Amino acid sequence: MPLMPKEVDDLVLLTQNKLIKQGAFVDLQTDLTDYVGVRELYKRHQKKFSGGLNWEFEAQVDHNHSAGFRGLYENDGASMRDTFIQGLVGPRFVGAHYVYDVLEPILQRGGISVVDFVHSKYTSMIVSYWELMENAIWSKPEDSSDKKTPYGVAFWVTKGLTEGLTGLNPVGFTDGRAGISSIAQPRWANWSAPYAAVSKDDLVRKMRRGHRQTQFRSPVSHATPDLGNMGNGIYTNDSVVSVLEEILETQNMNLGNDVASKDGKTLFKSTPITYAPKLDEDSSDPVYMLDWKTLALGMLDGWMEHTSAPAVVANKHTVRAVFLDSGFNMICTNLRKQAVFYKA
Repeated sequence: MPLMPKEVDDLVLLTQNKLIKQGAFVDLQTDLTDYVGVRELYKRHQKKFSGGLNWEFEAQVDHNHSAGFRGLYENDGASMRDTFIQGLVGPRFVGAHYVYDVLEPILQRGGISVVDFVHSKYTSMIVSYWELMENAIWSKPEDSSDKKTPYGVAFWVTKGLTEGLTGLNPVGFTDGRAGISSIAQPRWANWSAPYAAVSKDDLVRKMRRGHRQTQFRSPVSHATPDLGNMGNGIYTNDSVVSVLEEILETQNMNLGNDVASKDGKTLFKSTPITYAPKLDEDSSDPVYMLDWKTLALGMLDGWMEHTSAPAVVANKHTVRAVFLDSGFNMICTNLRKQAVFYKA
């Protein structure tokens, strides 16, 4: 017996909801071998924001310079000094979809045929969504005129010309990050260092120095706008991680018979160095050292992969569309905890 449109739609919705709950797919729809940004940031380092369309935070970039040595009965004075800056980040929106016709023969069969059909359609939509997200997580908008592309790691953690807190405003963003210019506020900057070779006396030495120089500790105890409880992450491309694995092999005596015994086991300060395939597209061979307490993906509460029920497509009464929508953006509350090293 053929299925009526309402019965097909109900089966699609039921199957779709089960797929959303399971959330696991294996497929060959993409050339990326791993979605590190989606897995590390999108899945694990989120900060939910509710109400309004802009997310704000404050940073104190200087003290009031009121301390001084004085003699007995010496005149002094009092003055006001504004030492706070306000950061502002708004959400960006992404959508994806899939369509089907209720008269398709495979849907008219019912049963497992519907499950297989919806599985392929839903997976295609999700992979398209995740591929777009993976690219956005590691990149940046072209310039400030782009009001749709979300901010990514390359927006927040920029490459400076010299070693130090030299990661200033992203190219194309004269107003800086979160509306704060690093030219006007030099302490609103990330650590950066160029390197010539992936070696212990060049890249690794600069990573060690960068790690020390980004461990800022306040002399007073106060609350900070941390975005999560997770620690650090280090990410790079194949060119860099391959050499680091070879360096690791040279300092280990008992390697056994495995000619690649240290692949995937390279650590720096006890933190795994993770291969991110998307970074293979960056010819500068970057190494990102990220602090997940102050860098996260801000999600608009209630709008993380919000998936609609099947809806009739205009002028095609037997065709249905299912829409996926998300509201998010990457946010950083402390640039001085982030670092990038790149080949110059």
